[in-house]
Amino acid sequence: MIYTQHRQGIKWIEMIVSILIIGTLDYMFNLSILKWTIDPLIFYILLFSLRYGLLGAFASFLFTMIYHLSSLAWAGEDVLLFVYDRGELSWIILHFLVAISCGMFSTSFQERYLSLRLRQEEVAEENERLRDTLEKLRVAQEAMRNKVLESNHTLTNIYRIGTELDQSVADIVRDKLLQILQDSFDAKEIAIYHVDASRRTLRLHIRFGDKELLPQTMFIDPEQGIYQRMFQKQAIAIRTIDETDVPLLIAPIRYDGRIQEVVVIQSIAFERLTNYEMHVMQLIVDWTGSRIEKAMLMEWIETRHELIEGTRIFKREHFEEKVKYQEYRREHYGQPYSLVQLDIRNTPFSLIELELILRQSMREIDLIGFDENTEHLQFLLPGTPQEHANRFLERIKAVYVQKGGSVQ
Repeated sequence: MIYTQHRQGIKWIEMIVSILIIGTLDYMFNLSILKWTIDPLIFYILLFSLRYGLLGAFASFLFTMIYHLSSLAWAGEDVLLFVYDRGELSWIILHFLVAISCGMFSTSFQERYLSLRLRQEEVAEENERLRDTLEKLRVAQEAMRNKVLESNHTLTNIYRIGTELDQSVADIVRDKLLQILQDSFDAKEIAIYHVDASRRTLRLHIRFGDKELLPQTMFIDPEQGIYQRMFQKQAIAIRTIDETDVPLLIAPIRYDGRIQEVVVIQSIAFERLTNYEMHVMQLIVDWTGSRIEKAMLMEWIETRHELIEGTRIFKREHFEEKVKYQEYRREHYGQPYSLVQLDIRNTPFSLIELELILRQSMREIDLIGFDENTEHLQFLLPGTPQEHANRFLERIKAVYVQKGGSVQ
């Protein structure tokens, strides 16, 4: 490390005070230093040239010249003749050369020192940043380790969830999903809706919560807001601060290559709305989609013999089994269902034609059964309270009559 002085005033004070001290000592003790063989003023020049570089060199040379000329004037000698004295002139030239050479050397050395110091400071700052980064990495690793140890979503739990969702009946898969979301994510007011072909209507599959918050049918705009984000990203979407009258969170259930159903959550613990938790939820919902697709395929394979040939209309005895299952769901999960029937005696249509006509006004989850004895079509509406079933029946009758049928 070399001496540095950034305050210019101190530099000038040092040089002026030093030359005054030399002059005072010379005067008080009558030293006549200008007549010495080795001029002491050269050491003054050396000191400040090496100390302050070219600035010190020029200043110290200037002060020694002033001191020299002042001494001659004080002694009564002719100052002008001083310039023509070769001996004096040689000392002046020597002083100047010493000042310039030492000043240039000192300035160059100081510049190199400054460059090295700046480089050292950069390295020190970089090392400090690296230490900070390593500390943050250590803290992050510790936090991740604690999160893994404390999280509900360990590999064991995720495996357990996966096995619970692997059911052979699609409705059971949906029931299990809602239970899992309630238990693992503290979700409340939660439901699963079917997405119609236009993507503008959501029809209820199953709900755990208030009917006011989770209505039977929801009309949506897929081109804006939370629903647009979900359909575009094919992923979970969360309500923003400027959105109103929309769910807090929606998650798409995909199968058959598109979004077929949507999980709607109106209330969830705030600490669950983290990237990690949402990633796990998305993983569970994606797995649910594949399990529903598998369950529906298995149901179709297992129930082909239960259907009237060429249709998806259940024979009476098998239709009653579906009704019993919905009764079980109502008792254990509080999920409503409805039964209505349509008299088709003397109908001009075959069962295949009737199904094609009526399916256009039904949800995909609604089931049809046929009682050969009474010649009535029976409709099972999962998740639909009885008060809404009458509107469904009126709609079905209107379509039937419009196509040429008659209601008894």
